[in-house]
Amino acid sequence: MEHLGIADHLHNWTLSIQLDKKEAAHSIYEKLNKHIVEYDTETLAAYFLIESRYHTIVGNLQESRQSLAKAREYEEIFTELQHYKLFFAEGFIYYYEKQYQDAIATLEKAEKYMSPSMEPAEIGEFHLIKAMVYYFLDITSLSAVHAAKAVENFKTLEPLSFLLARTELVLGMNHLDMSDYETAEKHLLTALSTCKKIKNHSLLASANLNLGVLYVTRGLPATAIRYLEDALAGKQKRIELNVLFLLADSYWKTNQAGKAMQAYSEGFQKSLDRDNTKTKWEFAMLHKKYEDRDNFEIVWKEGIEYFRRVNDKYNVRTYSKELAQYYTDKKQYEHATTYYLLALI
Repeated sequence: MEHLGIADHLHNWTLSIQLDKKEAAHSIYEKLNKHIVEYDTETLAAYFLIESRYHTIVGNLQESRQSLAKAREYEEIFTELQHYKLFFAEGFIYYYEKQYQDAIATLEKAEKYMSPSMEPAEIGEFHLIKAMVYYFLDITSLSAVHAAKAVENFKTLEPLSFLLARTELVLGMNHLDMSDYETAEKHLLTALSTCKKIKNHSLLASANLNLGVLYVTRGLPATAIRYLEDALAGKQKRIELNVLFLLADSYWKTNQAGKAMQAYSEGFQKSLDRDNTKTKWEFAMLHKKYEDRDNFEIVWKEGIEYFRRVNDKYNVRTYSKELAQYYTDKKQYEHATTYYLLALI
């Protein structure tokens, strides 16, 4: 392969990885890998840094780390940009592993090698990944700051509409967490529109789900249903249980008991099939809230105890607060106090 040909392939490979186009990335990987013995040291250094990111997006995290180890063999000839790419690729692995504290620490190492001369796409991607890591660490304000920086870098790059849509989605989720519903709606609808335009079904389903969450949170279940049904139609396994739970709840709230039972039954069974104890309890507690009131108290108490055992503080707080209100309404104040205290953990 000619040097210029290799450079072009490496650029296209990077772009396909950034846009999460796994099939295109795999095709380029196979083409480049056949000629690896022909590459000089500079090309090998660049190749292994990109190869690490390729293995990460397809879920081969062990191979991803091996690629980074190979890249480090050429560290003495690294440019500043390649030092950045090394730490960014490592932070990228931690992000996929959900080791978010390690991801932040490594991304901060990468940041030391960033410069204004870098491509806007690279700068934007850095801020997007950092925004997502902060989001999962519940550091909403910093997530929003980095997401806004990502938007500034992506907004003029038409080929990177996918990354812009992801960033708008993260911004919407941040503003939803901050109860800034109007701004959240604006960002989520922008993400939805872009996803439809670029026909990215995975991201489209996520945008619909988060719009559903927004309208459920605002007490508008009838509006939420339309987006949640579209999210379910997207057939994305990673969000399916969340969608079914919110759909069942919204159907019950809008007096559509038949549809609610169908969504509940499907979600509960899939929780069992996937050995997902957390969502199994969530679906069981939802059912007792609306249908099987005779067993409401015992199932909710057992569910809260399960969430305490696994240190799921969010669900302990959420369900304890609702159960405390239930006991308050029944004037059983001793029980109410117990669960109000749990809601404060």
